[in-house]
Amino acid sequence: MSGFRAFTLANVPVWVSPWHVLFLVYLAWGTGRPGLIFSVCVAFSVLVHEFGHALVAKIFRLSPQILLTGFGGLTGHERAQRDRDDALITAEGPAASLLLWAVAAFVPRFVALPPALEHAAGSLRYINLFLSLANLLPLWPLDGGQLYRLAMLKLFKPVRAERVVHITALVVLAAVIYFWGRGDMFLMLIMITLGMQNISALRNGGSGAPIRQINKHAVELFRNAVIAYERGDDQEAARLCHQLRAESNVAPEIMKRTWALLGITTTRKGEYEEALSYLRRAPDSPEVVEATAQCFYQLEMYEALEALVQTKAFERLPSETREAVVKALVDGIAACRHQRETA
Repeated sequence: MSGFRAFTLANVPVWVSPWHVLFLVYLAWGTGRPGLIFSVCVAFSVLVHEFGHALVAKIFRLSPQILLTGFGGLTGHERAQRDRDDALITAEGPAASLLLWAVAAFVPRFVALPPALEHAAGSLRYINLFLSLANLLPLWPLDGGQLYRLAMLKLFKPVRAERVVHITALVVLAAVIYFWGRGDMFLMLIMITLGMQNISALRNGGSGAPIRQINKHAVELFRNAVIAYERGDDQEAARLCHQLRAESNVAPEIMKRTWALLGITTTRKGEYEEALSYLRRAPDSPEVVEATAQCFYQLEMYEALEALVQTKAFERLPSETREAVVKALVDGIAACRHQRETA
């Protein structure tokens, strides 16, 4: 991140570019107190918008950081695993802006505010309505443009999708300049900057943003691992699962099933501590629950086993398996008590 680190909130570092400071000074310059209030409201609104992105990225453990730039902000984070995750992260920025607009619109109706706060509420309403609606236009690289790109990648091949995205952005920019921007030099500057970015992307063959395609090799590895597992070759199944872990762009459903298969085969090999690390990432299918129970028992983790017995996932196991696990739990607890009493 360029600029200086201003603060950290919710473990999200916030960096400020000198251009952002100049932008805020420009907004406040020569207009006295109203301009200063408006400038502060812009800074606060941009922060709320970017934290909308960042907090969702944080949920996905993508280590987000925020940079306040010349005309707004940018949230950077590690690459998400799925297009759906990218869409949620992107959409939450405009959603946060709309939420702040709603607060600024409805609070003054129920609470009497002093003149300065009333003016701030009016500024927040204007800024965040504009911020949310403008960001939803199909303009790359704004939020709407990013969502539009994800949609186009579902409809067209990557090369054509990229061209559609950037040509659409240029058409929208031309319309904005024609109908609203010709008399506003500040808006014109923003539109020209966005236009240059899209022209550059067209010349370079795309924006450079992630294009996720199905990893066919990973699918083949998983298929072979299942075959090895079904014929009882746990060593080969585990080897293939470890090889699959090193692959990129693996479908989330395949990855979940890989963790399950790896946990079950590792349990069968008697490597219980390692198996638990895999089973904890797997969906709670009956096979996974049974393997987890076995690991807890073998590692004498009776409290964890007792908690597992009380879950709904455990209730889905066959009655014979449940009875065997409960008996093993009772015997294990009794053995521990006997050891403590005789020690």
